[in-house]
Amino acid sequence: MEYQIKDDLQPKEYNELRNSVGWDSKDEKVIIEALRNSVIVKKIIVNNKAVGMARAIGDGLYYLIVDVVVNKEYQGKGLGKILIEEIVKEVYNKTKEGQRASINLISMLGKETFYEKCGFRKIPFDYTGYGMIRRIEK
Repeated sequence: MEYQIKDDLQPKEYNELRNSVGWDSKDEKVIIEALRNSVIVKKIIVNNKAVGMARAIGDGLYYLIVDVVVNKEYQGKGLGKILIEEIVKEVYNKTKEGQRASINLISMLGKETFYEKCGFRKIPFDYTGYGMIRRIEK
């Protein structure tokens, strides 16, 4: 399958990809702000259509991968792994010689094995405790 990787994402594409996996749409202004605050944005194009996306937020020391989505029609073809590898490669290139950076994520339930195949480890391990989350809703 031929594909292209692009470093941009439009709000419409963002919501279409979310909807393709049963997730709700987000307000366009919120999406624009989220994309502006992302340090890495990747999308996969197949046949001139965005079929996958992933992005990372971060500060140069720590990165958090968010919004990893591949349209259901294209899942199981390795596109999600390509998106993750693109983000890892970009973080590697941004990391200064002699320094290190950490890439974190919170997996959707049932997708942990996918991320393990991409080189991530479940938390807790060795020196870490559990991942934590606190949601704010209005």
